[in-house]
Amino acid sequence: MTKETRLKALIWVVPIVFGAGGFYSMMVNSSAGLVEDVSEVQEKIEAHEDLKAHPVTEERLDVIVTEQRAVRAEQIEQGENLAAICQATGANCK
Repeated sequence: MTKETRLKALIWVVPIVFGAGGFYSMMVNSSAGLVEDVSEVQEKIEAHEDLKAHPVTEERLDVIVTEQRAVRAEQIEQGENLAAICQATGANCK
């Protein structure tokens, strides 16, 4: 190899080596950050799965359950009233 060929090879190899090193460094740093991000998301998912329900949804469910109990109590009262009317009048209520 002549001196000129070695110089041309060196001129081509140096940027490739530095570029590969930079790419490797970027990938290593990105991987570390990615592992942290994934672990953070997993912690949030676990915390969310541990919840009985979403806080807002839980409030709405409590309201719905309360309203259903009130409706059920009203239906029982109306059924008793209807039964009393049917019995008092001797009607055949079904």
